[in-house]
Amino acid sequence: MFNFYEMTNAEIERLINLPKQVSDPPTKSWRIEDLHRRKDFGLVSKDGDARFRAFARQSTRFAENFSIGLEYEPDDGTESITLLRCNGPHGDFNRAADPTHPHFHTHIHTATEAAIEAGRRPESMAVITTEFASVKEAIRYFLNAVAVDANDQARYFEEDLRLTLFDLTEFQS
Repeated sequence: MFNFYEMTNAEIERLINLPKQVSDPPTKSWRIEDLHRRKDFGLVSKDGDARFRAFARQSTRFAENFSIGLEYEPDDGTESITLLRCNGPHGDFNRAADPTHPHFHTHIHTATEAAIEAGRRPESMAVITTEFASVKEAIRYFLNAVAVDANDQARYFEEDLRLTLFDLTEFQS
């Protein structure tokens, strides 16, 4: 039985970097749910040994507030673990209003052995990034960072990966 409390940094990195393919494709258009638009999709390692769930969410009120993440789903039915999240700025998280805090910038959360051992959310550690500045750039970064097959990226994420200066249809479904 899988026990994420015993997960090491090496295992987290291995799972993130495993070559993956889409097993449950996302819908072509984003689904509106409360004050967010979202897409969910399944991934499986190319060797078929590991399954993942991926998600993308974006606020309909604040386009810069988004999250794209990867969850590992153990095959024994135990609780999933979030390995990676790519987020836009959402400084409201930090009540101290510290502009140097990662949540005031685009940032990446990665699960760590230390966070798990301390009883915190596995992906509680965050670092500021300049790898993306919009949800589309974050999706592009995410798909490459978690090693999703390039053919699957082109097939299932064509619209999400098309970068434009002004995307007037961004919130239309």
